[in-house]
Amino acid sequence: MPNIITANLLRTGDVVYFAGLNNWVREIGDATVAKDKDELSELEKTAQRDVESQRVISVYAMDVELVDGRPEPRSVRERIRAALGPSV
Repeated sequence: MPNIITANLLRTGDVVYFAGLNNWVREIGDATVAKDKDELSELEKTAQRDVESQRVISVYAMDVELVDGRPEPRSVRERIRAALGPSV
C-alpha cells in the first residue's frame, strides 16, 4: 500500500507533507509517495532530520491511494486534515 509522510510545521501548526530533500509542501498531491516499506523507511529517516532541527512535529506515515497518479488520503481523519488543516 502506498504511503506518504505528514507532519505539522512547528511554528504555525500547518499540516504539511514530505516532498523529499527537506521539502515540506501544503498540497497532499505534491508529496513523495513511498511504494514499499524500504522507500517508506528512507522517507521517514530523512523527515526525522527536520524533527531534530525543530522544523516539524508529529511526523508519521499515512496510507494513501493513487488517483490519476496523485496521492489521496484513505482515512476520514486525513481527508479532513488535507482539506481543513489540524482539527482542534
